[in-house]
Amino acid sequence: MRVEQVEQQMAAGDGKSLEEVLGVFEVFASGSLENEVYILDDVGGKRIAIAPAALKQRYSPPAPA
Repeated sequence: MRVEQVEQQMAAGDGKSLEEVLGVFEVFASGSLENEVYILDDVGGKRIAIAPAALKQRYSPPAPA
């Protein structure tokens, strides 16, 4: 999935998390990806995504203090 598509879905997502918008259990950051998000259907029985690190950081909530 193109990053632009994800950003459009996030804008229309009405406060949903990146995981909710992508329909995955967890999103993992990749330093080498730039323009695409990969969604894997069965990793340990769960659906996950691998996204560019900058995208994940932009849409992840801040860590608790």
